[in-house]
Amino acid sequence: MKLLALTISTILLSQSAVAQQTLDGTYVLTTDEFHNGLIESGQSQEIILAGDKAHFMAHTTAQFLSGSTAQNGNIIQFKLSNKTPSSTQYFAGNVDINGTFSGTWFAANGTKGDWSMTAFQPNTATSCKDILDAGLSQGDGVYEISALSGEAVNVYCDMTRDGGGWTLVGSYPKSQPGGIHRIEEYGDIPETDPNNVTRLWLYKGDLSVFTDAKEQVSCSTVGCGDGYTVYGQNFTPRELELVRYNWGASDRLELMPRNSDKPSCTTSLAPDAYVFEGCVGTAYLGGNVSNSTVGWQGDITAPYCWVARGTYKSNSSGSAVCSQGNEPNGSQWALLWMR
Repeated sequence: MKLLALTISTILLSQSAVAQQTLDGTYVLTTDEFHNGLIESGQSQEIILAGDKAHFMAHTTAQFLSGSTAQNGNIIQFKLSNKTPSSTQYFAGNVDINGTFSGTWFAANGTKGDWSMTAFQPNTATSCKDILDAGLSQGDGVYEISALSGEAVNVYCDMTRDGGGWTLVGSYPKSQPGGIHRIEEYGDIPETDPNNVTRLWLYKGDLSVFTDAKEQVSCSTVGCGDGYTVYGQNFTPRELELVRYNWGASDRLELMPRNSDKPSCTTSLAPDAYVFEGCVGTAYLGGNVSNSTVGWQGDITAPYCWVARGTYKSNSSGSAVCSQGNEPNGSQWALLWMR
C-alpha cells in the first residue's frame, strides 16, 4: 500500500459551490495594472472570506474587503480598502464554469487592471509535521492522507506530544499473539485510535519524508502514559527502515545480526540525552539479535520490555508488560511513530 502524501481538506470553489449560500474560505486574489482582459505580471495575496452571497467580507490589520454577488452568485462586486494610507480599489466581474471569479478593477486615482480570485489549495503535505508546520493542525486526531498512488486514507496524527507532528505508522494490538516474522505480515489498514489499538498494522511504503522515529511499548492508557518510549532523531531513510524491520523477528535477525547493528536510540528528545547503542541495554550490546522478541528497543528501562514476543512463547498476546519474568498477557499494546 502506498501512503503518506498528505492533502489538506479545503473549500473548493466550483460552479456547484457558487450556487450555495456560503462564500466562506481562503481565496487567492491576483491583480495586475494593465487592463486588457489578461492577468500579466500580477501580484497575488491570500484573502479569507466570511459571509454569503448577499454580503461577504474579509479583514486584516492592513485591509478591509466588502462585497456581494448577484444572479445567483454569477456576478460579483466588492471593494478592497487599504487602511494606511487610505485607498480603495473597486472590483467587478463574474464566475466561469470552473468557479474562478475574474473581471476588472479600478481606483479613484485612475489606475485600473484585471483580476482573478480562486479558491486556495495548499501544497500537498507529506507528513503530519507538514500539516503542523503549515499551521493547519486541528489538534490530535485523524487526518485525510492522499496516497502516492492517489487513493485517500485516514491516519492518526499526534500534534501535541513531543513537539507534535508525529504520524502513526505502526500498531501492535493487545489481542495479537506474538510470532510476527516479517513486516509483510502486518495489515494494510491504518490504526486510527492509538488509545485503543485494535489493528495489527505497519506502513510499508517509502520513509524518505521522515527523519525522526518514536517507539512506544507496554501501553495501556491514553497517550501511552504508562508505557516506555524511545526516540531517534535525524535518521536517514535506511535507519528508519531498520527501525521498522525490527518489528519482524526474522527481518531483524537477517538485517541486523548483532545488537550493535540496530539504530541507536534515546529515552528523551533532550539534546544531551544518553544514547543507547543498538537501542538495547548495555548488557546485551555485544551479543547477537534475538528472534525471541520483536521491536526496536530491548530492556532499556525495564526487563522484559519490547514490542512483543517473537519465537519464544509466541502465543503470548500483545506488547510486553515490562516486568521481570512476566510475559505479554493481552493487556498492553505498542505503537510506532515517525515525523
